[in-house]
Amino acid sequence: MKKFKNIITYVIITLLCISVLVGYIKKNIDSKSTPTLANGAVSVGSEADKKTHIEEVMKKSVAKPNPNPTVGIGRGEDYGKVTSEAINNAGGLKDIIKKGDVVIIKPNICAQAEAGGPIITDYRAVQEVVNEVTALGAGKVIIAEGSIMGDAFDKDNTKLNKYDTIKGAELVNLNKFEKEECYELKADKSLTEKAIFIPKIYMDADKVITVAKLKTHFQPDAVVSLSLKNSFGAPPGAVYGLGGKDGLHNLGLKEAILDINKIRKPDFAIIEGIVGGEGFGPMANTPVKSNIMLAGRDLVALDTVALNFMGFTLDQVPHVKLAGEQKMGISDLSKITVKGADLNSIKMNFESTFKR
Repeated sequence: MKKFKNIITYVIITLLCISVLVGYIKKNIDSKSTPTLANGAVSVGSEADKKTHIEEVMKKSVAKPNPNPTVGIGRGEDYGKVTSEAINNAGGLKDIIKKGDVVIIKPNICAQAEAGGPIITDYRAVQEVVNEVTALGAGKVIIAEGSIMGDAFDKDNTKLNKYDTIKGAELVNLNKFEKEECYELKADKSLTEKAIFIPKIYMDADKVITVAKLKTHFQPDAVVSLSLKNSFGAPPGAVYGLGGKDGLHNLGLKEAILDINKIRKPDFAIIEGIVGGEGFGPMANTPVKSNIMLAGRDLVALDTVALNFMGFTLDQVPHVKLAGEQKMGISDLSKITVKGADLNSIKMNFESTFKR
């Protein structure tokens, strides 16, 4: 009986030791990591892991581009079908999205505007992207925008843009992040020679997909607003000012556009142009029934094809030309494979505020 009692005592002591050890390990793991970020984004782990992740993201953003990139095109009026066609023609997302990935989708919602028009990325195109990354096993999908007008997802805006109807994703207003909720990062071979504040939620995500709009822009450093320009919405208005983000513009528009993309180049890009926008953009465009969606991994190549479709030449679009010169991607049309349509036979002639 005494021997039995001793065994019971040893078992109890062993269990208590295991419990204490488990508690100690858990406490130390928790103290070294941040399980979640603002708005529920899953972080990449410990502070050391985050630093490594950001270093890898920034290194990848300035890596030597594929010398022969592919741009996929989809044609038609069905937003979901045409978006899917463009993505598939560009090689798809299967080798980009991994199981459990936190994926940020960055649309262009620069103004209070109705869905189906020439100014903002249509919600139906974004819904298709959400569907595709979810089907590939994404653990969390976040639609994030830092519109110059404020919160793109407040009730007044979603009445028009219908982003609140998108299923399977969280909506995050990037403008609300203060400096302490951002990383202050300087691009490799920076053109602005300044560090830029980028929300942690944007940098900590595993993957970023930009879904831009096919439209013109009134500023001479831009001329068009496509995939490279869409990254301008990532730095927060709380830091750079709402109503235009003057703090960024003051760094030089084309230089700031390129630096933001050097800090975090989206892993994949789509340009929604079912209804494109011409004239005095980016917030007062006239609609153009374009019936096109373009997609690709090389944003410079994608924008080069898109601006040519719109009737512009590379020399007329300073920020895309400069991106090519900076070796951020391929801007030589002869080196880009266009799959899904013959570019020369579908070209249009978008009106612009600039003389051609």
